[in-house]
Amino acid sequence: MALPSGAWSLQYADGSANAYSINGDGDAATFEYDPVTPERSSTGMYSGGDPRKGPLDAARVVELWTQVRALEANAGLHTTERAKGTGAFSIMEAGATRSFIIERGPELLAFDALLAAL
Repeated sequence: MALPSGAWSLQYADGSANAYSINGDGDAATFEYDPVTPERSSTGMYSGGDPRKGPLDAARVVELWTQVRALEANAGLHTTERAKGTGAFSIMEAGATRSFIIERGPELLAFDALLAAL
């Protein structure tokens, strides 16, 4: 699995609108998690937990990109509508930005589990 060359970033909003920002250069990366708070929640009660941030080791970066590339390549998982439960991706690599939305399902749940472990 080839990592992006040069600087890259991944912005991801999960099915509850909790946001992850992951920035890197090669296999060196950092992440930041910005959860939904009750004040920003549509119900006024949901909390995505505590914010967190930190470095990612090279093995985690490879695992992350392996899953992202598989999700992006599988057009059968894509949707054009951002709905509750879907995952929204925005990727910047090689100076270009692209985005896609993934339907809720086992593949997206596996990606969410990877991020939850950060």
